[in-house]
Amino acid sequence: MVTARELRIRYREFAGVANDDIDYWLDDARRIVTVAWGPDEDPALLALAAHNMAVNDVPGIAKSEADQLPAGVTKFKSASMDVSVSDAAANRSLTAGYASTRYGQDFAIMLRRNAGGPMLVGCL
Repeated sequence: MVTARELRIRYREFAGVANDDIDYWLDDARRIVTVAWGPDEDPALLALAAHNMAVNDVPGIAKSEADQLPAGVTKFKSASMDVSVSDAAANRSLTAGYASTRYGQDFAIMLRRNAGGPMLVGCL
């Protein structure tokens, strides 16, 4: 069973998040990730919990220097405020779901590996 300590080791930016908050989101992730995921179970739990905390703005998540700067700014002019943003950054801001965080992107890979198989329907 993964713990708040393990989440902080894997994702250092969660060092300031309270244990109770991390435990809550780990329990929430256990509704989706089960022992059937095998060796992906622990990293998937950590990634999903981190993603959910990030999109829900849980207090205590440290922002990296890159997160504090406007992502995708390609040009900045101070006098009359002339800012240009790259197309990739503009499109990324429209992205929802697991693609919206790096933790969700990690989780999505494991999700496809563990729950994305074909479904067969037939008659008895």
